[in-house]
Amino acid sequence: MHPELITIPGINLVIQSYGTMLVLAFIFGGLLARHNARKIGEDPENISNLLIFAMVGGVVGARIFHVIHFWDTYQDNLLKIFKIWEGGLEFLGGFITASISMIIYARVKKLSIRTYMDILAPALMMGLCFGRVGCFLNGCCYGKMCDKPWGVTFPAINNITEIGPDGGPTIRYSFPYSNQLHHDFDRNTGPEIELPDNYYMGYVDAENNFIDLHEKSEIPDMSRFYKIPIPAPQLTEHQLQHLRDNSFPMKKIHPTQIYSSINGLALCIILQWSFNRRKLKGQSFCFLLILYGITRFIIEGLRADSPLEFTGLTISQNLSILSIVGGLCLLLTFHKLPAKYDIQQETGDNNGKS
Repeated sequence: MHPELITIPGINLVIQSYGTMLVLAFIFGGLLARHNARKIGEDPENISNLLIFAMVGGVVGARIFHVIHFWDTYQDNLLKIFKIWEGGLEFLGGFITASISMIIYARVKKLSIRTYMDILAPALMMGLCFGRVGCFLNGCCYGKMCDKPWGVTFPAINNITEIGPDGGPTIRYSFPYSNQLHHDFDRNTGPEIELPDNYYMGYVDAENNFIDLHEKSEIPDMSRFYKIPIPAPQLTEHQLQHLRDNSFPMKKIHPTQIYSSINGLALCIILQWSFNRRKLKGQSFCFLLILYGITRFIIEGLRADSPLEFTGLTISQNLSILSIVGGLCLLLTFHKLPAKYDIQQETGDNNGKS
């Protein structure tokens, strides 16, 4: 876990790992998309413009979806909404708003929407491959407990160079470690880590009723209450050092970020193969909706960071189902379009835009 990749000496400029991987995602995804555009006779400059629109719209949408999803985390500190370097972008939310941005641009420029969606489909998965590595380095989008040999652990304490209220670096529990410190009332799991009593401030139940640690005798039903740890910035330096020394290690968890990265690479290869052999405009994009919806639904089931909704599934699993259904419906619709919209009209002319 390395949320901060490097610090440039002299000017103390911190290069964030998450932001670096997003830049790499944009570069390599863009190169692949430009290659695909040239391959079928489209102007690659349109791709560059589309990607700029998609990047801005995607980041905004991904952040909005995350903030809505985890509103309890942000409602008491609205400025935290803008701290995207701390993690918190939901791919499906970004995908929706990025797609809308690209459709608007394509309509204004009178480009074939289906053609350009096909061009961009493999590139989006290339971007996902790099972006999820950024999630792994940042410690977000973490998985459930895992007893497999490839299970991973994260450090307890995460020091950020950003200056906190006390004039020193911000200190917090890493996201996965914090998850195992608390009871998940939605899933009725945890806590998985037991710290000494002096690391706790009290007890809390599902209704967020708080009882001080020293008032344990007043708790009517101990089975409903769980210990809540002292916030990391309030720990003593001695306590922090114990955590940094891994004196109380977390349990192994699924490296869901790496699963997602590998999934992105695999889907990129499949969609590129599909793009090279298309028989129908929009075919590769439909495959993206279907295949990503399926794989995201599965991987999401292994994650521990997403709260469950009223359906008993996470919001991303619900969106994955919509993605699969939408992809299938679009594919059937495209197959029923008149012959003038088929793939033969694509290369070399701009007729039959749709």
